[in-house]
Amino acid sequence: MTRYLLGDLPETAQIALEQEYFADPEKFEEVWAAENDLVDRYARGRLSRAERELFERNYLQSPKHRERVAIARKLVEAADRLVVEGGVAPRVGAPAPSRLMEMLNTLLTPRFLAPSAAFLLLVSAFSWLLVERSRLNEEIGKAQAQLSDRQRQEREILGQLAAEREQSGKLKSELDRALETLAQRPTLTPTSILSFLLTPMLTPRGDGETEQQITITRKIDLVRLQMKIDKGDSRRFQATVHQVGGPQVWNQRSLKPRSGVITVNVPADKLPVEDYILTLSATTPAGEMEEINGYSFRVLRK
Repeated sequence: MTRYLLGDLPETAQIALEQEYFADPEKFEEVWAAENDLVDRYARGRLSRAERELFERNYLQSPKHRERVAIARKLVEAADRLVVEGGVAPRVGAPAPSRLMEMLNTLLTPRFLAPSAAFLLLVSAFSWLLVERSRLNEEIGKAQAQLSDRQRQEREILGQLAAEREQSGKLKSELDRALETLAQRPTLTPTSILSFLLTPMLTPRGDGETEQQITITRKIDLVRLQMKIDKGDSRRFQATVHQVGGPQVWNQRSLKPRSGVITVNVPADKLPVEDYILTLSATTPAGEMEEINGYSFRVLRK
C-alpha cells in the first residue's frame, strides 16, 4: 500500500489494488490508514531517502495532498508542544489516525481548552479530516467510473479485433477460391502437348544419368510436367520453375493432386535451352508454404 501511495507500484499491481479496495470497505480503511501514516511519517521526517523522494515527486504533485501535509505538520508541532508542556504523547506504535484522535481527545479536555489557538487548530484539523474522508470517497467514485470506462474500451477493442480476424478469414477463403477457379480455368488448346514425368533430385538414377532431359520440338506448344506424391496427400501445392543460377521463369499456385500426381502445364516458349529446377511446395497446418521436393531437368530443342 505504501508503494501504491508513493506511485512506485507497477500498473498491473496498482489496478489490482484499486479494484480490491473499490469492492472491499475494509481494504479502503486500510489504504486510508496507510496514507495517514505515510503523511505523518513524512511530517516527522521519518521516511527513508528513497521514500521521501518518491513522496515529493508523486504524492505532493496534488494541491490537496500538499494542503494535507501542511496541516499534518501543524498537528505534529502542536503535539510536540504538548509533549514538552503537558507531558501528553500518543501511544508508541499506534496507527496514524489513532495517534491523531488521541491528541484531539486529550486537547479537548478542560486542562487543554485554554490555549485558544491550539484549540482552533485542532478543531480545524478535525473538520479537515472529515472533508478529506469525503474527498477520498469522491475520488474513489471517479476512479471506479474511469475503471469501468477502461474495461468498456478494452471490451470494444477485443470485439473489433475478433471482427477483423473473422473478416480476414473470409477474405482469405475468397482469395483461395478465386485462385482455385483461376487454376482450373481451361487454357487455349495447344497444337501439341509434351508430357514428362519428373523424378526428384534425391532419387538416384540408373545408367549413370545425372540429369533429366526434355527435348522440345518446334511443334510443341505446351510442356506438361508431372510429379508423383503420396496418394493420401490432399494439401494444396505450388510449383515454381527457375533457371539454374538464374531467374524464375514460371510458377503456378493452388495445385490439387489427382491420383497421387501433381500436373503442371508450362508454355513451351517459357523454356528455352537451359538447365532448370522445379521446386514443389505444399501448405503446412499453419497455412504457410513449405518446400517438399526439387526436380532438375535440361531442356533441349530440335
